[in-house]
Amino acid sequence: DLYSFCTLLGKVAKMRRATVVVALTMVSAATGGWTGPTGAPNWNAEVDVYDHGIMRLRLREEGKTKYEVTDVVVEEPLGVDRVGEKWVSGGSELSLSGLGAVFTGAGGPISVSVTKENHDDDEIQLTTTFASAERLYGIPEHAVDMSLQDGKSYRLMNLDVYMYKLDDTGGIYGSKPFMHAHSTKGTVGFFWVNSADTSAEITNNNPGWSSKWTSKGGIYDMFFFPGPTPQDVLRQYSYITGHMAHHPLFSLGYHQCRWNYRSEEDTLQVDEGFDKHYIPYDVIWLDIEHTDGKRYFTWDTHNFPHPEQMINKIASKGRKVVTISDPHIKRASGYHVHDTATANGYYVKTESGADYEGHCWPGQSSWLDYYSAKVRSWYATLFRYDMYKGSTPDLYTWIDMNEPSVFNSPEVTMDMNAVHTRDDGFKAKHRDLHNMYGYYQTMAAYQGLYERTLGPPHTTTSRPFILSRSFFSGSQRYAAVWTGDNKAEWSHLDKSVPMLLSMSLAGLPFVGADVGGFFNNPEPELLVRWYQLGTFYPFFRGHAHLETKRREPWLFGEENTDRIRRAIVARYQLMPFIYTQFFRAHLMGESVIMPLYFAFPNDPKVFDIDRQLLLGECIMAKPVTEAGVTKVTMYLPGKDNWYNLYTGAAYAPGGEVTLDAPLEQLPALVRGGYIVPKRERVRRSTAAQYWDPVTLLVAVGSDGKAGGELYLDDTHSFEYQQGAFVHKRYSFENGVLTSKDFTTDSLYATKFGKDKTFTTDVTVERVVIYGLGEKPEQATVEVGGAVHTAEMEWDAALKTLTVRKPAVKVASDWTISFATQQEL
Repeated sequence: DLYSFCTLLGKVAKMRRATVVVALTMVSAATGGWTGPTGAPNWNAEVDVYDHGIMRLRLREEGKTKYEVTDVVVEEPLGVDRVGEKWVSGGSELSLSGLGAVFTGAGGPISVSVTKENHDDDEIQLTTTFASAERLYGIPEHAVDMSLQDGKSYRLMNLDVYMYKLDDTGGIYGSKPFMHAHSTKGTVGFFWVNSADTSAEITNNNPGWSSKWTSKGGIYDMFFFPGPTPQDVLRQYSYITGHMAHHPLFSLGYHQCRWNYRSEEDTLQVDEGFDKHYIPYDVIWLDIEHTDGKRYFTWDTHNFPHPEQMINKIASKGRKVVTISDPHIKRASGYHVHDTATANGYYVKTESGADYEGHCWPGQSSWLDYYSAKVRSWYATLFRYDMYKGSTPDLYTWIDMNEPSVFNSPEVTMDMNAVHTRDDGFKAKHRDLHNMYGYYQTMAAYQGLYERTLGPPHTTTSRPFILSRSFFSGSQRYAAVWTGDNKAEWSHLDKSVPMLLSMSLAGLPFVGADVGGFFNNPEPELLVRWYQLGTFYPFFRGHAHLETKRREPWLFGEENTDRIRRAIVARYQLMPFIYTQFFRAHLMGESVIMPLYFAFPNDPKVFDIDRQLLLGECIMAKPVTEAGVTKVTMYLPGKDNWYNLYTGAAYAPGGEVTLDAPLEQLPALVRGGYIVPKRERVRRSTAAQYWDPVTLLVAVGSDGKAGGELYLDDTHSFEYQQGAFVHKRYSFENGVLTSKDFTTDSLYATKFGKDKTFTTDVTVERVVIYGLGEKPEQATVEVGGAVHTAEMEWDAALKTLTVRKPAVKVASDWTISFATQQEL
């Protein structure tokens, strides 16, 4: 049942065990509080205290019932340790002051105050001040630079904006009202729990920064995160709103998409084209034209007469198919989705109680009311194999247009007065939950893709994969997200990096931008450069508009095909490292890519760097964003050398370095002190890599040490939750490379069972060590008490050592000891 499903996935919002409600009265402006209009009502403050020093404050007007955000917070509060008007927990303090509060966390202070002087309407306003902050980050989604700018007002309003403008702070597809306040002294976070049309006006108070939040509905509801590091703030936010789902391995590979592949024959020809040109990929996508007249969960029987056979043929190579399922439902009698929704009252309503109608791709349409758990559960049944005819276990889901987009309505979205009804009868205006509409649909789709695996032909439940254009806080539990309908322009390639970094630091780890640009036709050089950057996107998909020229990777000449192939192959070679980073995001509430200030929070020089990104904490890349450019300049932070990921060439830290960036390959650097697992062999898909051996790339730090991890499981099931995985920690110290089981005492880590095990015969094929001080003469391998030596090769110029066939398995504990001539 649904409760068991939610419990299994760790997504059930738990009941509060302790809350304290305090009556507040109006205070005079002289005390720094809010002066309300004559006769203004009294207020109640509700304070919740959580693990890790996290606190929540809600302010409500007495006698007034308003919409409140639900289904986002997944953790329960602790018992309250209250002293007067002060709450203390985990080193954090929250003190009430009139219609406001002061929070003090490990990373600095946050003060909040109600600043709106007129409460005659539903609009609310709060000013948040970060007295010690040097920068503010977060509150995506906007096509702007990462650092929030003084004097700018950032709108949080999920909208389908045609050909969205760069450097515009208006709302686009998704919203996360979550902000980092960072300085060299520490980092704190603030989450404004509101799903209505919201703006955040940014001010540099010099010193400190502030944000004025204005929302057109909801209550004053906020979380404070104490930090003190950027990673801590993200982990704390993820603790409250949920860790990213553990996505199936195939979803981390390359995805090929177009509006639209015309037929089964066309789709299969594209699939075969990748094999013919020796380019790996994992998923091919079908847009709206594959359906019967834009009726979702159907097929165009003329162009796709045998969908199961088509999917099975693609799946025989270890690949998958994705089809689209937008939220608008065609109002057509005889269409089973519409007929059932109409008969049971499952649509969003108008104020008069009629079905809300509007225009979208199918023509006249209505929208399912996903605010209702009953409607979500019914929608989930549409993914069953007996309901979605032609679907198979290798078919997954793409949700577009879910802001929601309504072509014939103001701002191309749903009427703000449309009515949603919860199962308990509570009614909410669309204006109140607008930014959560797409979130609720992804929640329902996730449930559907999970529940379809509860019986035959499945022997175990399988992890869903969903891509959503719209998002809200908590969306990371259900879906990957992309930046929407970008353009085939260098400027959009450039802006994708700060956009994805902002989304990542706001708790959306599985993000990407359409490689090549959705609109218009990219010149070959731009397309090549975009694929090279896409290697490092968490979500890596090429996509194009209906009216663009075909742009499969082999259509731009042999030279460019080779360049694109090299970029995609580089992605697959990094797959063990990437899958491990994705698992860490799921395990710890971290991100997959991050800005430099996450890894180097005390270096002011990185605070505004948002064209360099880190994959994990150790692989750094920067795109080429102009035509004809064959060099990039990167800032190298920290105290350890950085090494060319592909050659091992070393670069000293602490300044800028200009690197060659020929069209053949974008430079990428690996940070000293880290170990990166790779798979070097070129295969057609992630499934074909499953038994391939692993190469360990060891980049030695300035202290002669390095560390890293490798995570492996069956790639698709939930059995890892019962302990069916291999997770190894590698360390290099004093000339010894050691493999041991990964353990963590982090309070942020998800706890898994130990009822099952995972076995694998995958071996370590080679060990490559960058930055050794001198040549070793012998490599001694010890595993299970047995000892043998391994073959080595030394590159004196690059000080790089390669150990071949050490004859150890990734699942085993072992050591490789290196001895110099003197030590022998």
